[in-house]
Amino acid sequence: MYNLFPPLRGWRSLQQADIALWTGGLDLQDDSSLAKLCHTWLVFFIYRLLGLKIVCVCQGAGPLDTRLGRFLARAVLNQVAVFMARDKGTFDLVSSLRSRAKLIRSHDGIFLPGFEPVEHPTSKVFADLERASEKHRGPVIAINMRLWFHFTGGFLPYQFAKTSFRERADERMSAFVDAFVRLIGRLRTEMDARVVLVSMYEPGIEEWEDDAMWLSRLKDSFANDPAVILCEDDLSVPEFNTLMKGFDLVIGTRLHSTLTALRQGVRAIHLSYTLKGKDIFDSLGLAEFAFDLNGFIEAPDQVFELARASIDSEDLPSRIADITENAIAENLQTLRQALDEACSGKPASNSNPRSS
Repeated sequence: MYNLFPPLRGWRSLQQADIALWTGGLDLQDDSSLAKLCHTWLVFFIYRLLGLKIVCVCQGAGPLDTRLGRFLARAVLNQVAVFMARDKGTFDLVSSLRSRAKLIRSHDGIFLPGFEPVEHPTSKVFADLERASEKHRGPVIAINMRLWFHFTGGFLPYQFAKTSFRERADERMSAFVDAFVRLIGRLRTEMDARVVLVSMYEPGIEEWEDDAMWLSRLKDSFANDPAVILCEDDLSVPEFNTLMKGFDLVIGTRLHSTLTALRQGVRAIHLSYTLKGKDIFDSLGLAEFAFDLNGFIEAPDQVFELARASIDSEDLPSRIADITENAIAENLQTLRQALDEACSGKPASNSNPRSS
């Protein structure tokens, strides 16, 4: 309810503002719940009553597989001045809704200034790595695993149906854990990799949805292996960026575990659970590093071979650095364009500014 009823200081800020920048992920989708679309529509309606123009910054969209979902998404977009689509898949989907919003292509918001690492590494994790390095000299590889297979296209979000959401995920999540155990086993035995299990979930929100629970199960499978390390630090964003910069490769399920790695110039393989991961990696020119999640469960050895090839590729880090630098520059240009159009009300080109 926070966005519907902000504190007094929040109301004052909204009343003093001309533009609301709405960012932070994926709001136009109907696979988690239709209530989320209704909630976003209501928040935007309140902003419009306050006289604000809304700019969706580096947003994703999809899937929208139901007629009602598409109807609600179009209603949300009709209140938006400018929508910055973070990948081609999102742009094409939002275009198909034929809303009044002005559409512009962009990259994900991680490719903006402000995500640089701090000067000093996180002491505990790197101290554990240092101890493991006394006997093990292979690459340092991060693993992120998240809960999945619990989403539903119903109306209620998971907060109101936790038991059924958990039960829906159990069978496939067990197979997911088994696939990761096989992958980590091969990383250890064949590459002598030092493996760090990294959560991307804010502590203390929903324990059953927390990455840490699943990562702990992975660590239990390697309880006597000091080179498989569970990162339990509560990190700030700059500290997390620093942690990610210290890896040679990140294999992640949560999309932003891998996008944060790319932002730090680190090799990354995304286990893609929806179209958004494949679309973003494809838009960056890294389509070969987005691997279907169900495909991973059935054939984890293929991800191992991709991981080994990524580590062996000496040219890949410079390729990632160039992609990241270009994405940051293009995002800044696109953000300026979005703000100019929101302020001036001029018609948008509805095309990718990078193509002109």
